[in-house]
Amino acid sequence: MLDFARLKTPPKHGDVLVTPDPPDCVAAVRENAARLRDADAPVLGRTLGEWRRETRNRIAECDDRPIIVIGHQPEFIHPGVWAKHVVADRLARVLGGKAINLVVDNDSPKGTALHIPVVDQAGASLRTVRFPNPPPGQAYEQLPRLAATEIDPLRRAVREAMGEHFAASPMPAFFDGLVGAREAADWVDQMIAGCRGAERSFGVELTGVRVSRVWWSPLLADLLLNAEKFADAYNRALAWYRGEFRVRGSNRPIPDLARRGDEIELPIWAYRADEPRRRLYVARRGDDCVLAAERESITTLTASDLRSCGDLAGFLAERGGWRIRPRALTLTIWARLLLADLFIHGIGGAKYDRISDRIIADYFGLVPPEMACVSATLHVFPASPLTDAESVADLRSAIRYLTWNPQRNLPDNAALTPLVGGRVSTVRRSRELRELDPLNHAARRDAFRQIREINERLLAERPATLAELNERLQHARHRREDDRIAFDREYFFAIHDRPALEGLLAALPGPSSFRV
Repeated sequence: MLDFARLKTPPKHGDVLVTPDPPDCVAAVRENAARLRDADAPVLGRTLGEWRRETRNRIAECDDRPIIVIGHQPEFIHPGVWAKHVVADRLARVLGGKAINLVVDNDSPKGTALHIPVVDQAGASLRTVRFPNPPPGQAYEQLPRLAATEIDPLRRAVREAMGEHFAASPMPAFFDGLVGAREAADWVDQMIAGCRGAERSFGVELTGVRVSRVWWSPLLADLLLNAEKFADAYNRALAWYRGEFRVRGSNRPIPDLARRGDEIELPIWAYRADEPRRRLYVARRGDDCVLAAERESITTLTASDLRSCGDLAGFLAERGGWRIRPRALTLTIWARLLLADLFIHGIGGAKYDRISDRIIADYFGLVPPEMACVSATLHVFPASPLTDAESVADLRSAIRYLTWNPQRNLPDNAALTPLVGGRVSTVRRSRELRELDPLNHAARRDAFRQIREINERLLAERPATLAELNERLQHARHRREDDRIAFDREYFFAIHDRPALEGLLAALPGPSSFRV
């Protein structure tokens, strides 16, 4: 059973998170497999168990061996994400099964730049190497492949940014994978090949399966035929999550599915080549299902069409060039029910998939399959290469204290005694006004103004003290920013030195940990 109380980012360099514990992961694989193999929930005229067997045979070419599934966008994943790859591969090997990485190429990237931290005597800075990026709203799968003449300058730029660390990292293997992906249809295929090249040098290997190419027709058709029932279950699950975790706002963590008259939104994307992703709506009118991408009509299908179509997504692609792709929760529901014996999440995905658990129980009437969570923290610079800086908070507190209590930091000067005495009496009068005459705002403002003026005159007696504190504060802020850059945990795993990555491999559960 996944312990949600343990879902916290590993705090220190080399720390890992694996929950449930390895023996319990093995038990979860076996329990999920037994429960789902013969699941009798009705899906499109057959049982879910029957569709599960067909899905696993189509995608993994096996139904009788354990399948461990992870998923992530085709981006520069950090070591915490890569830890899922390692654990999935090791667990699958021990059980004689298969590890699959669902490459979420239907997501829209926030950016595809590779960020490289550099530390020198001046401090820390970021070098950014820009890889191809689609227009806003478009998906990864719409990125064209890079020619070798485009890859070579990227390799040189990364090597220059990393310096001597380049050769000591898996980045050469990553670029060899990019160049060697001669059969790659697009950038995503190249990215998969590059990451596979970096992973193989550590003995880690998963089967990459792109979401844009998976067979999910049974679930897609079932949702189209039962859109209202599914949308109700989806929105109820979101309402439960917001109430359970005191989440405010109807758009958090994700928006409810919308309704427009008889049109119902489903958690599915629809888009064509070179177009932004749009939300899919369906209206059930008699025996017809009318599909639309936002306000644009896609097609009308009869219930019979939906039940008999062997590859619905492929059919819609052929008919009008429409790419019909699952959104996040739909994807994990499909993967957990129809493909995986165990789905391994990162921390964020595991927390949000409690929503999927509610949908699975509500819509399918099933006990949700167990899932796992894996993460890790690894820093490019495990020990601080920077001079220890004073605390920004402490310095700000010291400046505030000096600004409002300058009389406590004065030289011995009898001439200042009347000024200090005047401050004491004005402070006393301010307190009396606050307690005895709080509505006398004019008098209170006048007292505050007098205190501030006296403070400024007292500070002027030692101007260098405040100036020095402000200079130290500015220095501390720069150092804090240096530390933020140097110790970010989300840099691409392949820019880390090999010994650091080997240390992470050693910290994660090995094959013997999964044997029960």
